[in-house]
Amino acid sequence: MVIVLLLVSGCATIPAKVTTSENKATPTPFQPVQPTFTPPVTATPVVVNTPIPTPRPTRTRMSTRTPSATIVALPTKTVKAGSVLVPILLYHHVSSEIKNSEYSIDPATFKKQMHWLADHGYATINVSDLARLIENGGTLPKRAVIITFDDGYVDVYRNAYPILQELGFSATFFVIAGMIDEAGNLGTEELQELIASGWEIGSHSMSHFDLNQQGVDLENEVNGSKRLLEEKLGVRIKTFAYPYGLAKPSVITYTEDAGYTSAVGLGFNFTHTYQTQYYLNRYEIKSYFSLDQFTEHLPWGVN
Repeated sequence: MVIVLLLVSGCATIPAKVTTSENKATPTPFQPVQPTFTPPVTATPVVVNTPIPTPRPTRTRMSTRTPSATIVALPTKTVKAGSVLVPILLYHHVSSEIKNSEYSIDPATFKKQMHWLADHGYATINVSDLARLIENGGTLPKRAVIITFDDGYVDVYRNAYPILQELGFSATFFVIAGMIDEAGNLGTEELQELIASGWEIGSHSMSHFDLNQQGVDLENEVNGSKRLLEEKLGVRIKTFAYPYGLAKPSVITYTEDAGYTSAVGLGFNFTHTYQTQYYLNRYEIKSYFSLDQFTEHLPWGVN
């Protein structure tokens, strides 16, 4: 049995056996929105079309990175299976070129946030690491944090990746499988470079449709995206991110049955359990956050 979490603004989420949906038109993959969690409604069927490839511009592959001079070994702790406290942060764009969007963080702001984490003893793990710890227990950094990005935008590779490399941080990148190698998105080679640097790649579906809607081809969006990413990248894809954070019980069950070890949504509850393994809460970071707003929900404060 899985329990879906309702996102309550400014508060910890409350477990409930309910679904999530929204009464707005489904946005495009390039216009992510903060979903409003409401009881389920009868949805208009969605016609699932295979994305039409468009020419992808030539980019210079950034294959050489300069690591930080010294990576200090941080304290670790051992946790038992069943319950793990780890904040999961969510970003979309990291760019100075996108204006007036709450989903695009300026690189200078992102750098300050990441340096704050490093200065306060945080160290990164990936989402599949969290799933393994929930199931089996084990050792992790005393102040573990998971950094995630959604969609697959190239600005994450250009702007966020170098900052994380300098700090010895990794991230989990949930990419829209049908948009790999498209203009504005990462290509196969860049994704493979991230994997070689310790990043995890997860699926964000094939086409970024709201999976709660009637008529959506879950086989293609959930299973098909997994197979395509594994074929392109040559690694097992273990984790899934629900588009817009929306997932009703049947979608969550489908995702678990597809062979993923965990899946992520939205929320402020950083204690993850067996019951939330297929709807792990993520703290969505907005462009207008001050540093105090960025840190206010983190579990270990500023000490």
